[in-house]
Amino acid sequence: MDSYQYLIIGGGIAGVTAAETIREQDPDATIGIVSHEAYPLYSRVLLPSHLKRKIPREKLFLRTGDDFIANRIELRLQETVTAIDAKRREVTLRNGATLGYAKLLIASGGRVKPWGRPEDESVIYRLQTLDDADRLFDALGSIKNPLVIGSSFISLEFLEIFLLNGLTPGLLMRDEHFFASYLEKIGGELMRAHFQRHHITLYEHDEVAQVRRAAPGSSQIGTQEGRARIDLTVLTKKQQVIPCDALAVGVGIERNLAFIDRSNILRGNVGIRVNEFLETGQESIYAAGDVAEVLDPVTGTYRATGNWTSAFLEGKHAGLNMSGMRVPFTNIPSYSITNLGMQITVVGECLPTADLPKGDADTIVRVDTDKNEYERLFLVEGSLRGAVLINRFKDRAHLIRLIETHQKLDAYQDRLSSFQFDITTIPVI
Repeated sequence: MDSYQYLIIGGGIAGVTAAETIREQDPDATIGIVSHEAYPLYSRVLLPSHLKRKIPREKLFLRTGDDFIANRIELRLQETVTAIDAKRREVTLRNGATLGYAKLLIASGGRVKPWGRPEDESVIYRLQTLDDADRLFDALGSIKNPLVIGSSFISLEFLEIFLLNGLTPGLLMRDEHFFASYLEKIGGELMRAHFQRHHITLYEHDEVAQVRRAAPGSSQIGTQEGRARIDLTVLTKKQQVIPCDALAVGVGIERNLAFIDRSNILRGNVGIRVNEFLETGQESIYAAGDVAEVLDPVTGTYRATGNWTSAFLEGKHAGLNMSGMRVPFTNIPSYSITNLGMQITVVGECLPTADLPKGDADTIVRVDTDKNEYERLFLVEGSLRGAVLINRFKDRAHLIRLIETHQKLDAYQDRLSSFQFDITTIPVI
């Protein structure tokens, strides 16, 4: 049985950053990474840029196999963990092999939630892995009429990918408007107008009831640049009929955690519960990245962030703490995207209204429709907990500082609903 002083499940940014941090702190340790993918580390956040033809495929890769060899980190590609035995400090692989460890990091990331029927897989596209991106890139020349499904950041990426490749997509979402968990009605109207400016056909507050494919030999099956194209008809629950030939799915991810089921590792709402040092309740087992729900020691809440920057920072802290340091992880998550000229930023904890804590919880909206600017502020007990910004990136840094320092905003509440009040004038103490 192979055994490592440090074993990491997951070859993404959290796992690789942790491994490289451990190597800096512990030059002689044995380190292993188990990754189910076939490639060394690549940038998931740059996959859309490649599909928009802004960067070549080779620019996606952040490490080579030689980098791991030089750093004396054993990278085990295309291997999948199926079980953890915390008492014996062992993990089992799908091929039946067993790996031992002294300290273990779970950074196994996530995969797109299951969607659709197996028989429709040839016309369903996702955007989570390099294989997903390669498959869509190859198909872009034959797709003529794509339909994007879901109300997510990935859905925004799909829309821009198709438009920049000369295709006009439709957008189907089950919510009443886009980003319904982040935006209220006015924000939803801004997004609706944004899509309409780009001639995107919207199907709101509806969802797929059935996907019908053209029968083999049907005149509905054509060719484009020598590639077969299958025409579809999507029937919705509201009896809408949507013709298309590709379904791009942006419905979120589920964490890769099936292998912890018998390990007594504590789960939270979506991932593994860890303290501010990224420790699970099991001795010498840590978690970071998409799979981790990290304790905020000030609010007492657990937060799963699921973005690239947070995964990198959590991997860094996990590596330091696994190496013997005690460095608490404190970070206000932030994610930004520029979509067809519209800049959207989410910072902190933007809870759906129904999930806001009972008691003194509120949201405040500021909007300037002439400038296409919008902010929604999420407050709990008078302190800013999170914010959604549209074309207001300039406020981001100050809002993060207000969240970090738990500033009481009661004295400013009457003014917060207007952009005439400059929120950056609120002092940070």
